[in-house]
Amino acid sequence: MADAIQSWMKVNHLEDKFAESDITLSWPLIAGPMIARHTRRIRIENKILKIEVDNAPLREQLNLSKSRILKLVNEKAGRQLVIECLIF
Repeated sequence: MADAIQSWMKVNHLEDKFAESDITLSWPLIAGPMIARHTRRIRIENKILKIEVDNAPLREQLNLSKSRILKLVNEKAGRQLVIECLIF
């Protein structure tokens, strides 16, 4: 059954959308509760992870940690889902 669902998702090009949704829902586990609390919005567009936060010092900290964020997100996705990270 799982193989049939995966095949259907692949044929309908829904794999990335499903993975993006999983990353969005898993953000508190990926980033931690403090960062998740200050995250206004997280989305993935054209392999770019876009994170909006409400705190300038946190924004700077996340900018310094972009490579780690990309690594954690791609590990959670099980493949290279994102190639760039933008913090707003």
